[in-house]
Amino acid sequence: MAFRVVNKRGDLMPSFKPSDLWKAEPHTLAKIEIVRRYLYLWFYILGTKNKRLVYIDGFAGPGGYTNSNDSSPTAALGAARTAAERLSASGIPPQEWLFYFIERRPDFASNLSSVIGETSWPGEFRLDVQTGTFNEKFTGIMATMKRFPGGIPPTFAFIDPFGATGVPFSHVAEILKNRSCEVLINLDSDGIGRLVAAAESIEKNRQHLDMIFGDLSWREKLNPKAFMPDLCAQVLALYKSRLRALPNVDYCFSFAMRSTREALNYHLVFASQHPLGLRKMKEAMKAVDQSGSYSFSDDAVGQGHFSFTEPGEPAIRMLHELGDVWRPWKHFDDFALNESPFGNPKSMLAYLKSKGKVEVQWVGPPSKTGFPENRIKLIRLNR
Repeated sequence: MAFRVVNKRGDLMPSFKPSDLWKAEPHTLAKIEIVRRYLYLWFYILGTKNKRLVYIDGFAGPGGYTNSNDSSPTAALGAARTAAERLSASGIPPQEWLFYFIERRPDFASNLSSVIGETSWPGEFRLDVQTGTFNEKFTGIMATMKRFPGGIPPTFAFIDPFGATGVPFSHVAEILKNRSCEVLINLDSDGIGRLVAAAESIEKNRQHLDMIFGDLSWREKLNPKAFMPDLCAQVLALYKSRLRALPNVDYCFSFAMRSTREALNYHLVFASQHPLGLRKMKEAMKAVDQSGSYSFSDDAVGQGHFSFTEPGEPAIRMLHELGDVWRPWKHFDDFALNESPFGNPKSMLAYLKSKGKVEVQWVGPPSKTGFPENRIKLIRLNR
């Protein structure tokens, strides 16, 4: 598939210089691998029931690095092709999968077009490289999708800006209000914290922050005089609360990506209307974390790095937050998804059961092995 990217006047884009590429840090390569692993599952699962799917890459880049030929666009396309092949083998070929790659720099957009044009992609794939900012191009893409029969199809948006600004909360909310639509956002908590710290003296920063959070809540919720790690945690907590305030967005989880020197790079924030999306995203995170190439942590799940295998600390928090009341399974499942590293509460319940803290009202005879949710009527945790 060939590409020709032109600017608004119709002139050919400036030539790309390979020297403009940069080295991908470990956290960047880990981020790309998370996108690849998750999107394979996303395209496969949603492709079984939907004729049209959409992927949006809001800050697509030039298509590679000096130390890697991989990028989020090529990872997304590769994952989609593998999923399409599996679906076709099952007799469910994709009908139309659309890929929107947005890149601000004309030379980067041109090179990205060349990179993805070197590979033959399935005929059902529709690839569109657009030159401009995410803010400029988003409205047009959404308008196009609204004209599809049945409205906006299931959409996954990867929003990975270079820095703290450029992602209006209104755009994120516009995506998430639609069925089966999800976002993975690179939240530059440190950069946003620095905007907050200087906002009292710089009017432009206040305007940026109003856009990032979509309202004026940051002016009351964030302390500009706080120690920077604390301010980063406040930024993350407020952003997640803004996402969870959106209609039907019940599932939101963030994970901080830190270098081996323990420096905070950024938070990746995932939001979805469906628990399966968050379950599968955590599977992708866990797979990359266990590769040993990187480690994750989240201020919402305790101090330091969280563990995908040690349930003790999140189990104690679950006990304190949900204890002393008979509750349905969903309360514990949602806690596991939103407030722990785990995809379900079973390991945490097993830990608390070993401490004599769990009572269960069973449907039928008590289970002798684990916590099969279809056999559970109510659970009570005793503090």
